[in-house]
Amino acid sequence: MSLARLKGRPSGARLLSSSRMVACCVAIVAVLSFAGIAVAATATLGTGKATVKGKSETVVVDSGGATVYTLSGETAHHLKCTSSMCFKFWPPYKVSANAKLTKAKGVNGTVSKLHRGGFYQVMLNGHPLYRFLPDGGRKGSAMGEGVTAFGGTWHVVR
Repeated sequence: MSLARLKGRPSGARLLSSSRMVACCVAIVAVLSFAGIAVAATATLGTGKATVKGKSETVVVDSGGATVYTLSGETAHHLKCTSSMCFKFWPPYKVSANAKLTKAKGVNGTVSKLHRGGFYQVMLNGHPLYRFLPDGGRKGSAMGEGVTAFGGTWHVVR
């Protein structure tokens, strides 16, 4: 005897119910996948106000409004922030391989991306961009200005 018969349902009804469940799950996964692609499909550099060394200044920010930084002397061809410790305190501004990069009015220069092994990083004028962990992704925070670490000095992008 089949399990469907034990539960008092014809096997065809059980199969149809299972098919609906699978179709529903596939639809949910598809919707969530497209939502994830939409979020990662565009990375915009914009401008915002942040407190830098006690003064309110206009700075370049990521898509979420967090201040972005560069490391002095670092370029796409001469990377300084390469260790897991550096990435812990200075997370790279990562994007997907097919992300569309845009910039808002007030952001000067060329926006591009750098393939760094397992990820892509946003760059401005050939300089990789990072966030600072103690800023916590908060809008208006720029506590990393002037920090000397990992072979250079970190600067807010203005």
